[in-house]
Amino acid sequence: MKSETKKIIGFACALLIIAGIIVVVLKGFNVDLSLRQHDTFKFVFDQKFEKNDIDSICKDVFGDKEYEIKTVEVFTDAVYIISPTITEKEENKLKDSFSKLYPNEESIDKTEEEITDESEDIVIDENNISEVNEDVVDDNNLIKGVDYDLYKDAKVRIRDIVNPYILPSVISLIIIMIYVAIKYRKLNQGKIYITVLKTLCEMMVITLALLSVIAIIRIPFQSTVIPILIFIILTCLVIRFEKNEKELKEINENE
Repeated sequence: MKSETKKIIGFACALLIIAGIIVVVLKGFNVDLSLRQHDTFKFVFDQKFEKNDIDSICKDVFGDKEYEIKTVEVFTDAVYIISPTITEKEENKLKDSFSKLYPNEESIDKTEEEITDESEDIVIDENNISEVNEDVVDDNNLIKGVDYDLYKDAKVRIRDIVNPYILPSVISLIIIMIYVAIKYRKLNQGKIYITVLKTLCEMMVITLALLSVIAIIRIPFQSTVIPILIFIILTCLVIRFEKNEKELKEINENE
């Protein structure tokens, strides 16, 4: 019964991995927007803000277009809007909407009074109307503590994310295999290479199966995927070690 169950699980894993490989070849992974080439609009407020208000503005500006909202967690006074492309029209609309979101009323009233006092000493004619309007716009920017920037971020390759984990993973794998060879040398009738190969194969199958699930379900591939995969693999490895301990205990009792 156990043998049949193992065959079914093995067959299912094989199909899953094959399906995952096909999806990766045809479509690739669903890479997270932050890892693709994109535009980033940074906006700094002069106070804390609600993310729901930002999301409402972005929905109005972008519509069905893909975008992400990221906030600065330390002071919660800055927001990053990420989208594949942000046009000049969208940039201006975001800037105008954010500028009006949380105005400083006291500063506005004070500045309006200053502008009124100054205007009494100025003779308004056709030559200085534009100059006065420019001053008002600049004052408004200062009033609301507005600071914004738009820049492009280059595409991040998946291998650039994986590279930092390769050397530590290889070193850890070698250490684990040495431990398996020494600790469980009595398993599989004393054939150490079989025990080591079985452990390696299980880890490889688990890794490929998890990557296949990510590809097929179209889970966004982001920087946190690799640490999560490593955690799951280590958990499965601990379960395997527990099974090995039981088999080793039975062997020792029979001796």
